[in-house]
Amino acid sequence: MELPGSPAVWFCLFAMLLPLVVAVLEELFVWKVVACGNPSGVSSPRRLFCLRILFGRTRARCFGAVAETWLPKAMRSPIYRLFSWVCGCHLDEIDGPLDSFPSLADFFCRSLREGLRPVAALPTGLVSPVDGRVLTIGAVDKPNARVEQVKGTTYSVRGFLGFDPTEVKAPGSTILYAVVYLRPGDYHRVHSPCECSIDEARHFSGELLPVGGLPKWMHDVFSVNERLVLSGTWRYGPMHLAAVGAANVGNIYLSFDPALRTNTARSPTVHVGGDVSSKTYSGGVHLAAGDTVGGFRLGSTVVIVFEAPSGFEWRVAEGSTVRVGEPLGQVPA
Repeated sequence: MELPGSPAVWFCLFAMLLPLVVAVLEELFVWKVVACGNPSGVSSPRRLFCLRILFGRTRARCFGAVAETWLPKAMRSPIYRLFSWVCGCHLDEIDGPLDSFPSLADFFCRSLREGLRPVAALPTGLVSPVDGRVLTIGAVDKPNARVEQVKGTTYSVRGFLGFDPTEVKAPGSTILYAVVYLRPGDYHRVHSPCECSIDEARHFSGELLPVGGLPKWMHDVFSVNERLVLSGTWRYGPMHLAAVGAANVGNIYLSFDPALRTNTARSPTVHVGGDVSSKTYSGGVHLAAGDTVGGFRLGSTVVIVFEAPSGFEWRVAEGSTVRVGEPLGQVPA
């Protein structure tokens, strides 16, 4: 049956109704955030709703599927060289020929030639777990704290980790954090920052908002984005190592737990009532400084939250570039 009216009439009707539909969906989203108790500490649900439209998780999964597509051997080297030219990859560091990577995602999480990332001997400190740029460093100095993503914007520590680390802090110690951003051309494997034992992995299903520039004007990006938080202990107390996804970047993996999956279609986001997926490791996963922990099939940001004595000294500054194994800070001998 042919519908009455011209296409122009139907287009005008659609244009008139679209704002109403968007407004209803926005109110529903805000209601969900409030009704579930706002576990991620979102300060602006309405702005977050708008960003979800622009940077949806479905789009990221589609992008990921393209990145995982098998490439004919003859096409691999030209494609990877073009990607490297655009993103600034160091091809001379790669372990193996370019055509040995079946897909762009495999090239993205490439390994390096042995010996290129020596690990500093720092028994009382931490080394960088990734190659990247230090966005911010600081201390969590009070309960229910919000800390800086970058200058001018913040996120909730409780919302990010799922609990408040100050509630279990030992007397005389402090909770510190460091955020390191991985650029597209960087080496994207994640290593242990120190000798530690990982007891639990917690997957927070979340958004995939950009991390490169968006955190400069949007609060809560880290606490609403897809992330995997590894919790355990190091020499001075609790240690949490978190890998955070970004736009088109939701595929995070663990070397010691290949069954783990992130950015799955059926997982509701935590900030609108989804559950945190938790897995414990009986006896702990013991790692030495520099050991491979996992990485990004497509990558973003790593956050370290840890307890240390009050005399801990940083050996990096905000804005500095670090490589795997280089010192982040230490407790003076």
